[in-house]
Amino acid sequence: MFIAEPLDASPTPAPGLSHERIGMFTDAVFAIAITLLVIDIKRPEEADLKRLGAFISEQAGAFIAFVIAFVMLWAAWRAHHMVFDQITRVSRPAVAVHLPLLLFAAFLPYPTGIFGEASSEPLAISMFAGTEAILMLCLATLMTLVLRQRLYAAHANTVRLAVHSVVYWGMGAYWALSAVIAWWAPGYVPLVWMATPLLAPALAKVGRRLHAPSRPVGSAPAND
Repeated sequence: MFIAEPLDASPTPAPGLSHERIGMFTDAVFAIAITLLVIDIKRPEEADLKRLGAFISEQAGAFIAFVIAFVMLWAAWRAHHMVFDQITRVSRPAVAVHLPLLLFAAFLPYPTGIFGEASSEPLAISMFAGTEAILMLCLATLMTLVLRQRLYAAHANTVRLAVHSVVYWGMGAYWALSAVIAWWAPGYVPLVWMATPLLAPALAKVGRRLHAPSRPVGSAPAND
């Protein structure tokens, strides 16, 4: 895939288009959201302390939901960080995509708490999976905008950005599909989610094939 050279960065970005400020605000929202995930896990009352082991066992669903949401939010933050380390500015569409991204990042603790308490309910599963899907699709959109609008810096690894965009488009669609499956087979959806660590490398492999740098005709591949 041919990726154009980045446009010359303006020394003074237009008001409201400073990528540093947007990056710092995004970091703050993710930090607060990832902290709030633990708030909805029920604490033991005085009577529960006498049966603490049983009480904690009863909260297993809440702990599982917390771990899944924490890992997914961490991955989303890392992906956003990776993008912002390779750009010199943002466009208005790139700023706009942060509205749903941060909205659903801040919202995630709510469906996480519901899913933890009612992990077999289709609506709870669908809300949780749908929120995760929207986060991933927003990140994929951001990466696509950075590439198409040439917002990246001269040192940016554009192939890596392109591969990550394929991964996040695919995983976003996968989790959105799981939100639909929840209405017919809710018990199988956690198994679908468990395949995410296997899906990501497969999507990355596809992305590398789609966006591999082209070689001149007749040239030999470089030795490893």
